[in-house]
Amino acid sequence: MSNPMPGARARPFLNPRSIAIVGASADENKIGGRPIRYLRLAGYAGPIYPINPKRDTIQGLKCYPSVTAVDGEVDLAIISVPAQEVLPAVEACVAKRVGGVLIFSSGFSEVDEAGRVLQERIVRLAREGGVALLGPNCAGTFNTRAGLLATFSSGILDKPPQAGAISLVSQSGAFGIHMLVLAGERDLGLSMCLTSGNQADVDVAEALAYMAQDPETEVIGVCVEGFPDFDRFLSAIELARRNRKPVIVLKLGRSEVGAKAVVSHTASIAGSDAIFDALLRQHRVCRAHSIEELLDIAYACSLRRHPLNDKLGILTVSGGIGILAADQASAAGLDVAELPAQPQAAIKALLPFAAAGNPVDVTAQITTDPPMIEPMFEHMLAGGYGSSIALFTYLPRNKALFDRMLPYFETVASRYPGHFFVMCVLADKEMRARLERIGYAVFDDPGRAIRAIRALVDFRESFEASAALRNAASLPEGKGIVERGAVYDEFQAKQLLARAGIPALPEECVACVDDAVAATARIGYPLVMKIVSPDIQHKSEIGGVLLGIEDAEQVRQGYATLMRRAAAAAPDARVTGILVARQVQGGVETILGVSRDPVYGPIVMFGLGGVLVEVLKDVTFRRAPISPDEARRMIREVKGYALLQGVRGAPAADQEALVDALVKLSVVAATEVDAIESMDVNPFVVLPAGNGAFALDALIETRHA
Repeated sequence: MSNPMPGARARPFLNPRSIAIVGASADENKIGGRPIRYLRLAGYAGPIYPINPKRDTIQGLKCYPSVTAVDGEVDLAIISVPAQEVLPAVEACVAKRVGGVLIFSSGFSEVDEAGRVLQERIVRLAREGGVALLGPNCAGTFNTRAGLLATFSSGILDKPPQAGAISLVSQSGAFGIHMLVLAGERDLGLSMCLTSGNQADVDVAEALAYMAQDPETEVIGVCVEGFPDFDRFLSAIELARRNRKPVIVLKLGRSEVGAKAVVSHTASIAGSDAIFDALLRQHRVCRAHSIEELLDIAYACSLRRHPLNDKLGILTVSGGIGILAADQASAAGLDVAELPAQPQAAIKALLPFAAAGNPVDVTAQITTDPPMIEPMFEHMLAGGYGSSIALFTYLPRNKALFDRMLPYFETVASRYPGHFFVMCVLADKEMRARLERIGYAVFDDPGRAIRAIRALVDFRESFEASAALRNAASLPEGKGIVERGAVYDEFQAKQLLARAGIPALPEECVACVDDAVAATARIGYPLVMKIVSPDIQHKSEIGGVLLGIEDAEQVRQGYATLMRRAAAAAPDARVTGILVARQVQGGVETILGVSRDPVYGPIVMFGLGGVLVEVLKDVTFRRAPISPDEARRMIREVKGYALLQGVRGAPAADQEALVDALVKLSVVAATEVDAIESMDVNPFVVLPAGNGAFALDALIETRHA
């Protein structure tokens, strides 16, 4: 049988043909009564079947004793009964061959072990019967164009959501309804919303995939705590990207405290937030850090204008606010490029005391001569900016004055349909709507506007990224090189890396002092000598590393010293021998790593070595495998990237050799995911351009056999 379309299992919850409410109540204020009232309020046109064996009618509708007693099709069944009654209710839905079961009830895996066991029984029953299940412990769904308002939340009151282009999906029910209510207060038009609760079956990813294919949805906001299937989430993200639909993700459980709360709330594993943040960058997904930011970006996206570039022009009546906006834009990575000389001269000719660089400060003088707005704006836009912010602060409070200014703003916006215009003002609801109609996004704070513009620029780049940029490294066929359960010392670990194409400097592992001296003839001086033992991971802490060995006598002395120190510090350790290796001169020390994340899968890490990784934790992550372009993005992300470019006369490092090593290590991470728990290549030294990069030490921790 062919696989269903991505997100198809979310369809009954977002566009049902008929609805039954199990546990229906005649009281419109009870959890079983509100869905019927809300469906009527929203204008749902399909059949509604109240299910309650104790009533003949509910809220004027014929009532049925069971779902199986309904004579028509039931596409969606909403279950609003105590937890112990959910299992028989789902059994009836399976017998009726219901399309989807939405469970409001709580008391399952989010509570205790008994609840988890009951939840698993319900899910198994639904899956065996071919019925999609949403929840339990969810707050429902809505679809403004389908007249669907399938929720018990008291946040709806007497007004359904305003129809529009923004869709929302939230694991947390109350959080999702909170966003819905806030969107209504901001007059944001919504398309649909789904809350997934415990995600026992249908999850955030499936809802996201459905919304990504919805023709009425322009932008999708996602609030998520954990991922039952992270690959499915990434597939939904990619589907949205291909359909040019921006996705904004708000991840709960960022802190250690928050991550613990996530487990108690929805029985989900939060995963490492640093890894999650990097994976969103890898897949060009926008991350919001507050509800306000998510709604700001969704609002900007819903206006259907994306800046053509990252250059920002600023027109202001206040020098101070203009400087603040310029500071915030620069911090966000936007290009606040200065205007060319010609338009600056034109602005000065119109208003000699104006600041004409960028920001363009037209001062309050503009209020006495509104027609000047049009040429001032036109000259500022000559800078080739993809977006602009007009900072007119509180002027809309003077309605008569601002009414005289509006026609000139409208003329400018009509001439630049591909430009993203922002009006940063304190405006009431009516004035905001008027500005939006003539082509301006409206914000009261320039910082919020700038974060939204940054997201729009990133979305455009994501939509236009070539397939080559997105593709990961290809994985080889055949058996892996790491044996699960095996124990590797440093020398063996570097040999495995060499087989994967990640080189080390010339070195030999020797078992006696004469072999050590003989090895020097093949390797050359200066040398490094190290203890080799699978039981001693941090050799330097016991004096197990000697540098600057220059002759045979120092080799002999060094061999004896290392063996003595190993015996004293770790008498039970297995000592394989002594490593004799060429000592590197110069270069930049970095760290490469591999880990197996329980949520996100095989992860590759990059950072700069020494204090930058130990104290500042200047590292970044990607899901393996990665492409060379993604490796370059990783390298540029670390704060110490300038060291690789060359500072204070130092030569630039061989970044392409580093890129090659990262890609090959990511292939190891992906192909050996069942064998490797973690791997450190530290330090991995990057020599000046053209001289390569080499593993100086390596540690492999394998999974238990």
